[in-house]
Amino acid sequence: MKRIADFFSREKVILVVYILLSVIVGIQDCVRGPAKFNNFVIFRQSLFHLLAKTNLHLGYPKEYDDIFLYHPSFCIMFAPFSLMPLEVGLFFWLIFCTVILFYAVKSLPLEYGQKVFFWWFILLELNTSVHNEQTNPVIAALGLFTFSLLEKGKVKWASLLPVIAFCIKGYGLIFAGLFLFYPKRGQYILYSVLWIVLFAFLPFAFVGPDHFVQLYKDWYTCLVEDHKVNFGFSVMGLMKVWRPSLTDHDVTLIQYFGLLLFGLTWLWTLLKNNFETLQTRFLLLAYASLWVIMFNHAAESPTFVIAIQGVAIWYIISREPLHPWAKALVICVFLFSILAPTDVYPASWRRDFFRPNLIKVIPCFIVWFVLQIQLFSLEKK
Repeated sequence: MKRIADFFSREKVILVVYILLSVIVGIQDCVRGPAKFNNFVIFRQSLFHLLAKTNLHLGYPKEYDDIFLYHPSFCIMFAPFSLMPLEVGLFFWLIFCTVILFYAVKSLPLEYGQKVFFWWFILLELNTSVHNEQTNPVIAALGLFTFSLLEKGKVKWASLLPVIAFCIKGYGLIFAGLFLFYPKRGQYILYSVLWIVLFAFLPFAFVGPDHFVQLYKDWYTCLVEDHKVNFGFSVMGLMKVWRPSLTDHDVTLIQYFGLLLFGLTWLWTLLKNNFETLQTRFLLLAYASLWVIMFNHAAESPTFVIAIQGVAIWYIISREPLHPWAKALVICVFLFSILAPTDVYPASWRRDFFRPNLIKVIPCFIVWFVLQIQLFSLEKK
């Protein structure tokens, strides 16, 4: 058993497993046809709609289901995959999603054994996201890389990655908030402004001045409309299950409360000067990863790879002081969050119990709540 454990603890072996996951999912999708990898087709076609100067955020039922919800610059960033043949681009996209998260975990200032736990713990949730060709593994990875770069004092690049994440999905910008717990804050802000301006004008070269303003008007309209119809796999979604009369206005109020709580947590940590230890900064990274899903009206099951990375970090850092509670909670997350959408459970359970009751959300919410208490209870060491 020890030889088997040692074998599957090797970095190269784990990397191969991550790549094989991408390849297997890609083969399954190709066999089932483009309808199976609809999200990838949405991303891919966005570049051609941008170049044609058509509305990126309308439905194009002859090409794909649903609509494109992303920042206009994402079309350009996705161009390397768009310009490949369809199935080839799909394979490279899936491999990119798994490999970037693998190396993001590797970049963290953790002991090797802790990285091994992280890699394996998040794998099944990564599989759920990859099966949907989602961008969430990339956003999760950019958050981890941001933290690693801040720890190394590389402000210029640490300020770039949350902006890239924002251009993929707006909530990816949350990881920029970590800069407050590091030196060179003014420099970080200046670089961030530079990157924001650069990426905001990135589509200009492709659409020209006439269509540029309209591009952002269309994106804003899309975001407003999207907010009206979603409760998400989130705190708001759970409250909707418990109280079906919940309205769009209630969702906004809950999100404002969550934003206030996030701000108070950051402010409390700054005022108490509790961020000087690496352990506390890791807990803040975990908090951001969990919070951004718990209060996200657009959160879906594949989005939870971001929350699960928060759980993994929380467990690695909190295991000793909270044992055995930490172990019990992380087991609950594995059983009822990570495994919830998988074939481990009968289809009837998933359809009639897990999904309508948002069981996947509950263990992660409990971890977030425990982490919230931890951060308010910390004393400077």
